[in-house]
Parts: sequence; structure tokens; C-alpha cells
Amino acid sequence: MSGDAELEAEAARDRGQKAAINAFPSESSLASLPESPDAYTHTAFMHTISNMADLRLHDAFESAPSLSLDDLDVYQQLDVGDVDTSLMSRAKLKAMVKKQVTPKKILLRDKLAFVAGTVLAMLSAYWLGWSPTTFYRIYTAEAFVLFTLRWALYRIKKWHYYLFDFCYVANVLLLVHLWVFPHSAYMHKVTFAYAAGPLAWSVVAFRNSLVFHSLDKTTSLFLHWFPACVAWTERWHPDVHVREYNKKSTEAMAEWHDASLLDLVVLPMIPYLVWALLYYVKIFVLSSSRIQQRGYDTLFNYTTANPKSGVSKFVKQFPPKAQPVAYMALHVTLTGATFAVCKVWWNYYHAHTVFLLAILSISAWNGASYYFEVFAHRYVQTVGLPSKPARKKQ
Repeated sequence: MSGDAELEAEAARDRGQKAAINAFPSESSLASLPESPDAYTHTAFMHTISNMADLRLHDAFESAPSLSLDDLDVYQQLDVGDVDTSLMSRAKLKAMVKKQVTPKKILLRDKLAFVAGTVLAMLSAYWLGWSPTTFYRIYTAEAFVLFTLRWALYRIKKWHYYLFDFCYVANVLLLVHLWVFPHSAYMHKVTFAYAAGPLAWSVVAFRNSLVFHSLDKTTSLFLHWFPACVAWTERWHPDVHVREYNKKSTEAMAEWHDASLLDLVVLPMIPYLVWALLYYVKIFVLSSSRIQQRGYDTLFNYTTANPKSGVSKFVKQFPPKAQPVAYMALHVTLTGATFAVCKVWWNYYHAHTVFLLAILSISAWNGASYYFEVFAHRYVQTVGLPSKPARKKQ
């Protein structure tokens, strides 16, 4: 290699090293990033660092001086190893995506989601008061849309093992009852115990929030509260076809309207225990290694992660191998207790109605707490909008 060629090769290596060094975010760039208050923001934080590195590397290559045809033979003699030719395309793609995901567009998306959530809540409330006998229809339509979206999003986030939880099974059983076995008094009582029992109380246990702009929070509240509303309509305002069917037989009428503790506790417990056994085998035996290796999240991990929670304190008293059994035993005990309370909701219309309103009020309080204590302080920094200075009083 000639002297000029060696000098040119050395300059090329220097440019490559500078490009690689400059690809990493500077300290000032890292300091401007928001803090990571939770796992979701932490993920976005790491993606932001990766994007900054790729884009700066892309800018470094673009700013490098172009080569003439005479310099081509010099570079052909250099052994640079395998070069990722997709780097430039990935950087350009990320730059295009970054242009689309701007603070103003995120703000517009959240505004539209808030409007849609508000309209949907108003429509559901109007339907519940206007035609309670057909409320199950809007519940079915919303369940199809929201549960489909949740499955797709949770699959991407590695949260899809949440879909094995009892709340989803109870919703499926309710839909089967409504559309396949609408005249079954047994399924009527079983789904009533599920919806007015563990599902309704889950709004309190998991602090479900009435947050209109959040698809995830809206779906969680729908998952637990809407079945309770359907159970209320079935108990006090059954569908016209069900009423006509029950009028054919006094026995059918009595079986539909009468329920003992046996009907509301023991009978619902049978399919529930079947689910509990299958859930334990699936989550803690068959898929235990897969969940740990791939970092999948489960309700067991979620409820035991907070050392201050009552569930965590109870479960962590046991050895690690016995904790899944302790968790399931606690689950069964609490679920059975909510079944027993359902006897009150079944017998007394006003008590049942006040209970549903209380659950909704709790979710509204949780939503207000989220908006004013968490959301208002975090949203501007997370989205990247500039803070507007406060107006001076005239």
C-alpha cells in the first residue's frame, strides 16, 4: 500500500471511530430525559437512548466527506469485517417514526381518546337507564372490541398471561350464558355470583380508575364493572324473551327468581375450583420456566411485588415453593366470601343498586386521584410539551 493510501486508510479509521463514539448520547442529552417512575416509562427511556444512538450514528455517516472514484481502490483493500447494511435504513425508519410521534400528535390522540371514552360512558349510562333489558347487547359489543384490543396489546407487552385470570373466564361464561344458554337458571345464578361478587370487588382491590383517555384503564374498569351491571339487569330487568319463557312454567319462574346460599356459594364454587386447578397447573407448573425465562408478567407477580400489600405480606410468610399454594388458597377464600355477600344483592333491589353506585363512585375517585395527583405532574414531562407560564392577574 502506498504512503498516500496508508494516510487515507488511517483517516478513514479515525472517522469511523469518531462516528462510533459520537453515536452514544452525551451527558447533557441524558440529563434532559425524564425520570423513569415505572416500568412502562423505563422501557420508553431505554428506547429513547437507543434511538438517540442510532440517529447520531446516522448523522455522523451523513456528515462524513464523500469519496471520489480514485479512493475506491483504497477502501477495497481495507478489511472492515461484516458491516450491517441495514443500519442506515433502520436509522431513517426511526427518524420517520419520530417525526410522526410528536408531542402535539400524542396530545391530539389523547384528546380524541378522552372524547371517545366520555361518549362511550354516556352512551352506556343512557342505555342502562333507557332499556335495561337489552343492556347486555352493548356490553357484548364493547367486550368484543375491548378484549380483542387487550389481547393484541398485552401480547406485545408480554402481559398476555393476565388473560388466564378468573375475571376473563367469568366474562366468557357470562357471554356464553347470554347468547347460548339465556334460559338457564343455573348459569343465571352462577354468573350473578361471579359478576356481583369477585368481579365487582376487584374494582376496589385493584383500584380500577375512571380514566377516559386510557384504553388500558378503561378496559380494566369495563372488565369488572360492566358484568356487574349486566347481572343487575338480569336480576331485576330480565330480557323479554326470558320473561316469556319463564311464564310457561311456575317452576321455571320460581327457579329463576329464588336463590339460596347453596345456589350462590356452593354451585358457583364448582366451576371456579375447576378454573383454580387449571390455572395453578398452567401458571405454576407447566409454564413456570417459560414465564421466568421470557420475562412474562402474571397477576401473582403483580400482587406480590408490593411488600406493603396485604396479599404480599400474607404470601411472603411462606417458603418460596409454597407461595403459589398460599396465593391460590387466599384467592379461593376471598372469592368464597364475595359469593356469600351476593345473597344480600340478590334479595334486596335497593341494596344491590347502592352497591353498584358505590363501586362506580370508588372508580371515579380513583380516576380523580390519578388525574390530579399523578397525571397532571407527569404528562407534560413525559410527552415533551413545553410548560406554559402562569398568567399574571390583571
